[in-house]
Amino acid sequence: MAAPPPPSRRRPASLEDLSFDTQRMILIRIPCAVDRGRMSLVCRAWRKVIRHQRSELEGSLLPLPPPLPWLLLRAPFPVGLGSTRAACVLSGGRVHHYLDVAPPDARCFGSHDGAWLLLDARHPHAGAHQAINVHTGAVLDLPRVLGRQTDAYVHSMVIHAAALSSSPEDARCVGAAIVTSWRDPAPGAAPPPRRRCIAFWRRGWPTVFDYVPPGDGDIAFDAEDVIYLRHSGAFAFVTRGEHLRRFTPHRQLNNMMAPYWETDLFRPTGRIGVRARYLVVSGGELLMVVRFTPHPDHQPASKFKVFRVIKRNEADVDADFPVAQYRWSWSELNTLGDRMLFVGHGCSRSYKANQYPGFEAGIYFLDDGTFYDDAVIFGNGDVTRYPCSDNGKWTEDGHVQHCFARSDPSDHSAPVWLLP
Repeated sequence: MAAPPPPSRRRPASLEDLSFDTQRMILIRIPCAVDRGRMSLVCRAWRKVIRHQRSELEGSLLPLPPPLPWLLLRAPFPVGLGSTRAACVLSGGRVHHYLDVAPPDARCFGSHDGAWLLLDARHPHAGAHQAINVHTGAVLDLPRVLGRQTDAYVHSMVIHAAALSSSPEDARCVGAAIVTSWRDPAPGAAPPPRRRCIAFWRRGWPTVFDYVPPGDGDIAFDAEDVIYLRHSGAFAFVTRGEHLRRFTPHRQLNNMMAPYWETDLFRPTGRIGVRARYLVVSGGELLMVVRFTPHPDHQPASKFKVFRVIKRNEADVDADFPVAQYRWSWSELNTLGDRMLFVGHGCSRSYKANQYPGFEAGIYFLDDGTFYDDAVIFGNGDVTRYPCSDNGKWTEDGHVQHCFARSDPSDHSAPVWLLP
């Protein structure tokens, strides 16, 4: 006697007939919230599935992974003033939509969590530095001039990179910046020399203050990147010589900040082919990311290396750089591990790849220009200053992937990360 045929499975008639796990497997492959929002517009069934999955996930009390930064690029054919393309890593580098970031010719010099952009809104010689929130439209003024404790003059300035201790709306917010300053010349006089320095301010201050020279003319102490260290309440700067300078702001009775500095000297390495250095905190540890290029003149990134701080061994005998003075060294990491690093001056961030199914460790980078090339800001306006084309991802196999939409060159701003 023949065995009875197996019971036939009823084919799902709609999306709602799919099992909960099957629905989740589909949505896991669409990690971007914007893409899911577009899916919900397709039909009522998709809206119901996405709503149900979201409510189940929120009810599970499982921590949601933080959204990844968006890369902001100027639109080649603006729909309106200030139109900017937002390229999303979670969406495979595709462009989502246009954002209005006003004014249209603003120069971006930093970002802060919560969709804050730090902008130089006008020409550097009449700069209006602002913090603008892309989501809420809030605008806060930042200092536009620099004062020094060494003289009574007020200096004009431009900010190259900046970091904030907290939201610009926080009354306790402190800002730290790498700036170029100069005194306005007297009528008929030759333009005075410009000076690179480090400066600080508190929320509400109309002026930033330069508390310490970067190195008295020694380029090894010129600051190249800045980051705020929440665990210690200090700002850290990495210099061209790869030394670390840390500033911990303390309020004094006159509402000024105490110039409390620490400098950690590192054994020089003589690295060549360095295009940029970035500081990033990952897993509570301060790392330095070094970007290399085969040639300094606007060549694309060729590789990256990541280093951690180690204390030199007393047995490391070096007559030129004794351990007693140069107590620290940068030790290269053998692997990125589970790190996804987004690097940019003043706004580098680290994420865990295992929180984003389908993603792997790597370094996402943007074309933030040559940091010490004053022609970027002060050069001839008829030349292209920001190529904006070398944006992408580097992986440990040495591959550089230009995974974002190609941007047209800009005569006013490099690309910037938008930190959700």
